[in-house]
Amino acid sequence: MNKIFSQIKSILGFRVENDSLSNAHDRDLIVVDVGCRWGFADRFLNQLDVFRLYGFDPDKDECERLSRLYPRDRVTLVPLGLADREGVAKLYLTKEPACSSMYEPDFQLTKNCPELECAQKTNEVEMDISTLDLWASEVGLEYVDHIKIDTQGSELLVLNGAEKLLDKIRTLEVEVEFNPIYQGQPLFADVDHFLRKRGFVLWKLTNLAHYGREGESVIELGEDRVHYDHNSQVINKCGGQLYWADAHYVRAEIAQSSFTTRDQLMRDIILLERLNHMDLVARLKNTLGTNL
Repeated sequence: MNKIFSQIKSILGFRVENDSLSNAHDRDLIVVDVGCRWGFADRFLNQLDVFRLYGFDPDKDECERLSRLYPRDRVTLVPLGLADREGVAKLYLTKEPACSSMYEPDFQLTKNCPELECAQKTNEVEMDISTLDLWASEVGLEYVDHIKIDTQGSELLVLNGAEKLLDKIRTLEVEVEFNPIYQGQPLFADVDHFLRKRGFVLWKLTNLAHYGREGESVIELGEDRVHYDHNSQVINKCGGQLYWADAHYVRAEIAQSSFTTRDQLMRDIILLERLNHMDLVARLKNTLGTNL
């Protein structure tokens, strides 16, 4: 019995009699991390017998450093920038290399907001770019289960270059901006519209980041609430403008717990468990349990 099916039995918490359900689970769960500086999430690294990881970053030195940390038969680092076309593009380098972007940082913003000083431009270089679809075709990768994109404003360009793969992607984690940090960058509304048209729905926003001018972030603005049905969590608001967050998207059929195929449900459960979307795991467990 293969490892993904064994993992499913453990998560479900009850015995699955029909081992024929495991027939479609002999392929890895594929995770692509675009903007993988600093490495991959432990939740995937801790289960490399099930997951196959691909990471992209235009910094060749960083890719080489990371490649020495991981087993090369399970983790692949690609020193390439991803966008919506193949060719050459300008990369704006910043004080903190992780803030470098295909879009030029807003000088006034990075000058006036102390926490955004790290995004001040230091140089401009050219980099090779391609699309995720073209790269996947070249290496023979036919599907991706989960994609994480953190490219400092160019996330929509990456998505535009992954139209074919998006048909098979199950979940996404995309850094989105509500107000621009970089000149001319797409914002959350643009990313959300793009993904909803392609069958995804927003599940969660996490890591909401606010920035202010000197001293504004310590100004207390009273209480705010986050509601989970009747359960309200109280938080203390502080000063500053909302700029970015991590947006977590899932296929609409997952959120609706629509029954597609048993093997896909089982793969989704493994993936969602690793992403700590345990509410969706419970939802799909119920769907799978009633259809065995």
